[in-house]
Amino acid sequence: MPTANLLQEARNLFPRLVEVRRAIHRHPELGLDTEETARLVERELRDLGIPHRRLAGTGVAAYLGQDRPGLALVLRGDMDGLPLQEDTALPFKSEIAGRMHACGHDLHTTCVLGAAALLKAHEADLPQPVVLMFQPAEEGPGGALPMLKDGILSDPAVGAAIMVHCDVELSAGTVGFKSGPAMASVDDFTITVRGQGGHAAHPERGVDALVVASQIVVLAQTLVSRMTNPTEPAVLTFGTIHGGHRQNILADRVELTGTIRTFTAKRRDGMEQELHRLATHVAAAAGAHVEVVVEHGYPSVICDNQMTALALQAAGSVLGADRAVVLADPSTGAEDFAYVAALVPSAHCHLGVRSPDTADVGPGRGLHSARFVADEGALPIGAAVLAGVALSGTAAVARRAGAIPADW
Repeated sequence: MPTANLLQEARNLFPRLVEVRRAIHRHPELGLDTEETARLVERELRDLGIPHRRLAGTGVAAYLGQDRPGLALVLRGDMDGLPLQEDTALPFKSEIAGRMHACGHDLHTTCVLGAAALLKAHEADLPQPVVLMFQPAEEGPGGALPMLKDGILSDPAVGAAIMVHCDVELSAGTVGFKSGPAMASVDDFTITVRGQGGHAAHPERGVDALVVASQIVVLAQTLVSRMTNPTEPAVLTFGTIHGGHRQNILADRVELTGTIRTFTAKRRDGMEQELHRLATHVAAAAGAHVEVVVEHGYPSVICDNQMTALALQAAGSVLGADRAVVLADPSTGAEDFAYVAALVPSAHCHLGVRSPDTADVGPGRGLHSARFVADEGALPIGAAVLAGVALSGTAAVARRAGAIPADW
């Protein structure tokens, strides 16, 4: 396996990787509208002589080792940013107001492009075909599923996949892996409480929707603390509360919104049912009416044990065993790579982006923060690890993708 010099080869690419990453960072795009980023990716692929095509509008799929036998391996990087005003002093900060690469997707895309350059140089050594998946809309409304429906896993047939994602809890120069449930499912909810308005001086003559809503917020915490098995992680968070007219009027309508994160289908269904039940009974006890609407988001990312072990071993060969670690805990963040992982054995590479000389991330500087800053020394690390996994071969764990479920 020609991985001994991959890290040095990746470090030789560092100036170009930084240039590409900064170009993407300056011009963040949102959702499925990632046309400029897709064109940048296509230019880089053309310069490398790698064939590619568009999928799902702004998604890009590229192909290496097409003459290799067996099922292909997908290397996935997402391209979209977040609707957030950047608050950093970076000389290459976002040039578009209200948009920022605050989750590191500019690094993800660049790492996959770096891996593409490395693999092009070693294409004759590839043990299987490789598909590069440059995906829009991970932050919403979801770009993985449209690319799946457009054939990313079928031509050539794909048998395994790996994604890369920035991790501010790991120092640059290291990567981490977690098998089994690795990231949570995400479901957003809206609870609307309807009471009866009236004069605040005579609360007995109305039904105060604000009090009912407050009771729902407080009692809903018991869905995790008292109604969930402590060995089954779950998160329920209320994000907004809106209602009322002024200080001396009983609120006749209050709207609550929030999110639920779980790791198993059983717990996911249970949390939704229990939230409905709790809100309904609290409202009924006060003479109010309630409506609970749950919008299902991405499912949990379940990483294949064998694929994760293979990726960990390959990363250790490239970086050194002490720099490829097993993560103790899953993340309650969500990822639409979950759809890929549900169809083929998959691994999730957590890419350390914290400066090694920094003790912690610092307040307000993590992912999805306006002050998020990543150590660019992570770029050759991610590129080399992805290339190393591709060159290590996935035949032992590959499985032809099944049909996409009709309810996706």
